[in-house]
Formats: sequence, C-alpha cells, structure tokens
Amino acid sequence: MKKATILFLFIFLIGNASLVSAEIPHQKDINEIQEMNPNVFIHIVTPEVTKAVKKEHGEQATWTPDGIAKLSVHNDHTTKPSKRWYVVKMKILVQAPDTKEKHADLVTSKIITDADLIKMKQIQKVDAFVTVLEYHHDVKE
Repeated sequence: MKKATILFLFIFLIGNASLVSAEIPHQKDINEIQEMNPNVFIHIVTPEVTKAVKKEHGEQATWTPDGIAKLSVHNDHTTKPSKRWYVVKMKILVQAPDTKEKHADLVTSKIITDADLIKMKQIQKVDAFVTVLEYHHDVKE
C-alpha cells in the first residue's frame, strides 16, 4: 500500500509539473539593434530640428548633430495595421549668429513611419511624419 501511495504521489507530481523550455536569443538578433545606423535618424529629423533651432535661436543660427542620446521604439499592436513610431533624443551643437562659441541643446523628436528604421543600414528616402516634442537649452554633458 505504501509503495502504491508513493508511486501515485510521484506520478501526480511529475504529471502536474510544467516543463518549460527557455530559449536564449541568438547573438545575431541581439546585435541587430546595436548595429543600427544613427545617421538614418539624424537625416530624417534634420528638417524639423532646423526649424526648431531657427525658432529658438533666430534665422541665422546653425547647428550640427552631436549624437543620439536616446532612441526608443514604440509599437501599437491594438490597431490594424500595427503602428510604429520612434522617439529620438538628439544632442546638437548650436552656434548663434552673434557668437562664435557653440553650446549644446537637447532636442526630442518623434518619427511616425511604416519603415523599419532600425534595420536600415544606409540613408534613403523614407515617408515619415516628424515632430519636435521638446527643446532643452544649454544641456551639460
């Protein structure tokens, strides 16, 4: 009787245990995002950032990109077809017309497009809607 009870408990416990298999992502999949070309994002937001710089610092102000501080990808799967947008925080160096010194500003832009910009390796024409969400003056390193 004891053996039957132990056998029953053993089968019961093994039968109810969930067997889970965790798959480790391939290194290639992880590196795909790390290998993205930041120039694609800079190229797409350039016209709107130029408008924002001219609005903030005057028509004669010039700017150069200093790099992307943060990039986030957002997906909305509740709609058909799914929507994707990117939020790009870009550090720029601005030179006002009356000074020779450059200062750093931080511009946050939103890109709405159907294209997968992360996988894009080179700059090409993309149908996108770009807006500048935030503009911060004189940011520090």
